[in-house]
Amino acid sequence: MLENEKEILERCLKGDRKAMETLVIAYQKPIYNYFYRNLKDTEIASELTQDIFLKVFSNLQKYNFSYKFSTWIFALSHNYLIDYYRKKKSISFSTYSYDNSSTPDFPDNKHKSKEDELIEEELKNSVWKAVEKLPEEYKELIILRYVNGLKYEEISEILEIPMGTLKNKIFRAKKRLIAILKESKK
Repeated sequence: MLENEKEILERCLKGDRKAMETLVIAYQKPIYNYFYRNLKDTEIASELTQDIFLKVFSNLQKYNFSYKFSTWIFALSHNYLIDYYRKKKSISFSTYSYDNSSTPDFPDNKHKSKEDELIEEELKNSVWKAVEKLPEEYKELIILRYVNGLKYEEISEILEIPMGTLKNKIFRAKKRLIAILKESKK
């Protein structure tokens, strides 16, 4: 995600505040979005994001440089989310909002007509309404893969599940999502 990431991480280990700031700037939005998409609460997502960075900087000496940093920070975030749910058993994955202010960012295409923009917005709304209806584990997979843009290998490491199991679950999640979208058109 960052150029010279290893160098930045090594500087963080030496207490370089500028390097720490660079790391936070690079990963704050994806981590916040991960928590927000799972919890649908801006305050809690912000709080958990801050907690993750405290955890990152206090445990950075344990980071294994042979792994991608993004995988490590998302694994910490995933485990922290699980711990949060354990502490708050009554909390479940919330519904996704599908208003303009909270839909995930899709790649920009600066050459769109107003009609194309409206169609795209309607499509995003339909997809996120369908995501709301998915089981919790499928929602998380969709968020990690399509909102955060993580690769299968990274998700497999984060969730600590075999690659075959992950691919099967993502396949089932997409199949269920398609069925929900088809049903909603009727």
